[in-house]
Amino acid sequence: MATPSKTHIVEELEQQFHAIHAKIVKAKDHYLQTHKKDYDKALRAAKAARKQVDSAKKKVSKAALAAKKSGTESARENLHKAKAAAALLNTTLHETKAFLSVSESKLKTAKPFEKKLAARARALAAFEREWARKEKASTKARKPAARKPAPPKSAA
Repeated sequence: MATPSKTHIVEELEQQFHAIHAKIVKAKDHYLQTHKKDYDKALRAAKAARKQVDSAKKKVSKAALAAKKSGTESARENLHKAKAAAALLNTTLHETKAFLSVSESKLKTAKPFEKKLAARARALAAFEREWARKEKASTKARKPAARKPAPPKSAA
């Protein structure tokens, strides 16, 4: 025969609930941190791409000035190469900006999720306090009152 469980089913359910709640809180923290890291990475990439585009534009203007002054074929080739590099870097900048906007929107959706879970945790804590108070009151009600000794019977 199977031995009966030593813990009450309510206690088992409560333990399972707390374990699941702890997993949710841990996942929430990891979820928000991951989105924050992705956003920071995208922001750094966008700033770096912006710097590269700016330097490429400067190179294009210098190459255009040199091609205008000299009018040689090599100067025109350098201008063409500089324009192609600037266009490629500009495309890269647009892609990084798109990635930045996606990661920013994910981060914005993660923050209300965190607030919702924090509110649930506060509600759970309040419920547990109320539950403990009710349990304490019910155990006090179950205890028998201390009996007063009966008065001795007189032999009259």
